[in-house]
Amino acid sequence: MKTQKIDTATRDKLFSANTEIVLATVESLREKGNKEYLPMLFDILISAPEAEVQVAILKLLGTVKDKETIPVFIDVLQNEKYKSIRKEITTTCWQNGLDFSLHMGIFVDLVITESWEVAFEAFTVIENLEHFPPEEEHKAIQLKIAGALKTADEKKQYFLEEILRMPS
Repeated sequence: MKTQKIDTATRDKLFSANTEIVLATVESLREKGNKEYLPMLFDILISAPEAEVQVAILKLLGTVKDKETIPVFIDVLQNEKYKSIRKEITTTCWQNGLDFSLHMGIFVDLVITESWEVAFEAFTVIENLEHFPPEEEHKAIQLKIAGALKTADEKKQYFLEEILRMPS
């Protein structure tokens, strides 16, 4: 996605009451790319849009390739405002193939603290990482996991133990 300004007409179309207009606008964004619209797309998702609008937005998010969008995804995952869509956003993080290696700790936190469904998606992101964080940060993550293993349920224990087995 290129760095561009937000067009007010496009923004208005995204928030239109007409589903067809919203879908056409999402498709246009998918084709042209503009990372500046990502926060709006996340806001639309938490507003419980029509199912087809949700699917179109998640499809777009799952195809984002601009590494400059990584902080946007991370901010959304950490923001309680977006808790209702955390599973879906975590899913798009492994679908889009962006390198979230520097944020492995955040995905480990999701495995530890979130529902099993979110934990599964976060584990999938971690499992697909091509690189791991620097040794010092990796050790801190391992200590956090060791502490969480004491109270984790069986499903989460599996994820956490598998993360510990991954090469650093």
